[in-house]
Amino acid sequence: MSTGTVDTDAYAARLRADNDAGHCFICELADPRTTPEREIVAYRDEHCVVFFPQWQRLRGYCLLAPVRHVTGVVSDFEEPEYLEVQRRVHRLGLVLSSLTPTERLYVCSLGSMQGVEHVHWHLAPLPPGVPFREQQFAAMDKAEYLVIPKPELDELARRIGAGMAAMAGADRSAG
Repeated sequence: MSTGTVDTDAYAARLRADNDAGHCFICELADPRTTPEREIVAYRDEHCVVFFPQWQRLRGYCLLAPVRHVTGVVSDFEEPEYLEVQRRVHRLGLVLSSLTPTERLYVCSLGSMQGVEHVHWHLAPLPPGVPFREQQFAAMDKAEYLVIPKPELDELARRIGAGMAAMAGADRSAG
């Protein structure tokens, strides 16, 4: 698989400009009527949207965000809503780990009031055999990214969506 390199300065400048202009790309993705065609959304329900970041640092790396625009990772949620979102983080972790070889699944909430205000969680499956110095933040925050053909990403998104939907359906039939 080939790799590319992100111009991190240009990316940060774009995020800050979008933020200053009041534009939220996550809100755009959360609404099927405004999702740009270039974006790949793997799953969407009444609580969350799951999508691939623009640059895949690790195969299967996904972002999960609440549908509602919130900026406080815990303070802007009532407990029941937060738990519903976290239930989906858990499901997505299980699905990703079943679809991609995973030595460790990284789950964290990153963002910035100066860049991406909309709360979201990063779920990044670290494949087995990655040297220790290339793990953790080094694996997630590198300028180098994987160039994965769109048909492969589309198929992975389909499988993630199917896995998430199956888990949601199992919950409904058990309850």
